[in-house]
Amino acid sequence: MKIDVFKIYALAAGLLLLPACSTTEDVPDMSSSEEEMRLYSSTNTQTEEDNDETTTTSNQPVFLFWDFGDWLGQTQAPVTPYHVSKPDQSIDTYKRPNEPYNTGKLYPDGNRRVVATGYAPSSLTPDSNKGYELLSIPTSGIGTTDILTSITPIVASATLPFDRADGETLEFMHAQSKVTFMAKLAENMGKFIKNVHISLDPSLIATQVEWSREDFLYKPKSSNSHRYTVIQQGDFQISKENPLEIGWAYIVPEQTSLPVTITVLRSEDVEFTNPKEIKFSATLPFTIERDENDSWDEGKEENKLYANEAYTFTIVFGEEGIELVGNKCPWENGGYIYVPIYPFGNPTEETYN
Repeated sequence: MKIDVFKIYALAAGLLLLPACSTTEDVPDMSSSEEEMRLYSSTNTQTEEDNDETTTTSNQPVFLFWDFGDWLGQTQAPVTPYHVSKPDQSIDTYKRPNEPYNTGKLYPDGNRRVVATGYAPSSLTPDSNKGYELLSIPTSGIGTTDILTSITPIVASATLPFDRADGETLEFMHAQSKVTFMAKLAENMGKFIKNVHISLDPSLIATQVEWSREDFLYKPKSSNSHRYTVIQQGDFQISKENPLEIGWAYIVPEQTSLPVTITVLRSEDVEFTNPKEIKFSATLPFTIERDENDSWDEGKEENKLYANEAYTFTIVFGEEGIELVGNKCPWENGGYIYVPIYPFGNPTEETYN
């Protein structure tokens, strides 16, 4: 992200100098600010292929436009944006070659520059003291809200508008990591399992989103006060043949492991005549191999799950405990990188013995 910082300031300096070096024939005089701010936006899931199915999101964004002077000076919070715009459609509605989003707001007078940033969804609540630098996730959406953040702010003015032919697109990425849980029975499992609950450690569950002045994007923040539990839906038994999806959750990124508490109903017979609740704790490791020659993995550590990445755990319930199959995969459904099976043992509480 340090590269992005230099990009922003290089762009800013260029925009400061360009109007002074240009003639009125090169750049129209729009100091009266009769031009409305219009920009293009899109989501970027960092997949290797440009696939509409993997880059489309239903999240409705909030576009924030800041006075360039406030932005460049990194004014102490709270700073009031020049304009806040909330479209009624998703981010990818306004990607090229579609029509840009029109804020209906004029650029400021005197060729002043504005900086565009943003986030999604619009249900996040700005802080009463820090304004848009600190956003709260609605209580009902903690653990399940897909938060997106603009990646690199873009700068424009009435003379060099956002939507010009060679202008930049305001790109967004997922600010959190996504984990999905599957479950199946081991071939030697002689007992029956259902009602799987997977409770995640509170330190991994974001309750707020904070603007990073160093990296110029929003980052999830945990208050360490909300535990989120992934609950199996339906009264389905876990089978040996096909893994069953238990559910998913969003977590604070850059984790190397996932502390969980797993609770299941276990029965000696298929009718679950006298089921017993089994509960144990475990730490599920992220097993990820990185390739420094792959643009996806560039600059990332092995065995660490970053923002805008997804990981699928397949939990295999056996007679002696559990095993894990881990898949690092693109954010949306599609191809994945296979990670071999790794035995996992010694839960800290009651096991299946």
